[in-house]
Order: sequence, then C-alpha cells, then structure tokens
Amino acid sequence: MEHLLFIAMGWFVGGFVNGLAGFGAAMVALPIISYIMDVSILVPSATMIVLTLNCHAGWIYRKHIEWRYTKTLLLGAIPGVVLSAYALQFAPEQLLRFGMGAFVAFYALWSLFFEKKEGRVINPAWGYVAGVLSSSLGMAFSFNGPPLAVYTAYCGCPKNAVKAILSAGFIITGVLIVSTQIVIGNIDTYALTIYAVSVPAVVFGSRLGIYLSAFISEASYRKFFFVLMTILGIKIAGTALQFLL
Repeated sequence: MEHLLFIAMGWFVGGFVNGLAGFGAAMVALPIISYIMDVSILVPSATMIVLTLNCHAGWIYRKHIEWRYTKTLLLGAIPGVVLSAYALQFAPEQLLRFGMGAFVAFYALWSLFFEKKEGRVINPAWGYVAGVLSSSLGMAFSFNGPPLAVYTAYCGCPKNAVKAILSAGFIITGVLIVSTQIVIGNIDTYALTIYAVSVPAVVFGSRLGIYLSAFISEASYRKFFFVLMTILGIKIAGTALQFLL
C-alpha cells in the first residue's frame, strides 16, 4: 500500500510541473518513483496516465488551440507509426536517444541565451516533421515529447495555445502508443492498479500547476519552458550515454 502512495505522490509532482509547462509529467514522476521500484515496470501504466492527463489538459485549453499548427501534427503522426514499425527497428536505439537528447538540450540552451528578442515563428508545415518524429520515437522508444516541445517553442503562440497544441500532440501519439500496448498485451492488472491510484493525483497536481501558471508572464513561461527542455534533453542524452560507453 505504501508504495502505491509513493507512486501517486510522484505523479502529483509530475502533474504539477506538467500544469505549469504543458509537458514533463513522466520526466519528473518516473525518476521520483524509481527510488522504490524499477521504472520499466511502470512504463505501461505511465503511457495511460500521461494520455489521461493530456486529455484533461486538452479539455481545459480547448478554446486556445491553434488548429493550423495541430492538424499537421495529426497528419504527420500516422506515417510515423509505420516508420517506427519498420525503419527504426534497424537503427541503434541508444545512439538515437543520445542524438535527440543532445539536440533538444542544445536547442533549449541556445533559445535561453541567444534568442533574439523579436523571436521567430516557424511554418505550420514543420508539424508534419514533428508528428512523424513524435509518433515514431514514442512507438519505438517511449519518448515522444522532445519533437513536440521543439515544434511548439517557435509556433509564435501564447502560453495557453502552446499548452493546447502540446496536449493535442500528446493525445494523438498517446492513443497510438496505448493502443499498441493493449494489442501486444503490455497492459495487465498491476498496470491498471497503478493507473487507478495515480490518475487522481496527477490530475490534481496538474490543476494546481495550471492555476499557478495564470500568474506567470509570457516571458517567464518561455524561460521555464526552455529550462525544462534543457533538463529533458540532458536526461535523455545522459541515460543513453551510459549505455554507449
């Protein structure tokens, strides 16, 4: 019983960070929970928890969504599943993880310290690329956040719209990932138990984070966004490097 409460606490913290930034729930929750159990056991339930969390956030921010940036993500996610099923199975997993993590960390640090004040707005067509990368990496290696975070960082939208686009992107790829896990039999009664215990905690944490984010300026939000991206990139690259060395 105690370990389930600890898992719920980890997801509460993850939900809080996700509510502030629009992403990062699993990145924060899983390292906390890893102190008491193997994270690999938690992956099936984590995908369901994150999907539910993003459905919740997507509903809250539904009025802020920018469909011109979201529809390209949807169209790109479909071929991404095919890519993960065929091409990525022949690619070196840890090298891909390291490359993605290093790119995200470098990109976020550059944005923090060298970004011009007027900023840059990317073309929505880049959503096709982000959708392909997000769904393919999510299906193959269980991390779909970095491509979405990079894409939304320069969509030129206010923070609520960024969170709406992120939620939509995570929902699209999350449905594909969870569906695949159900088909291959990765969702068992233990995963469902963890899911049932964690969802109330992660949603409550998210609501608290969303409430507090209303008091954060756009400039402060962007800084927090890029700091979290830097941590995410370093974490992915560092974990992969341990296997490569």
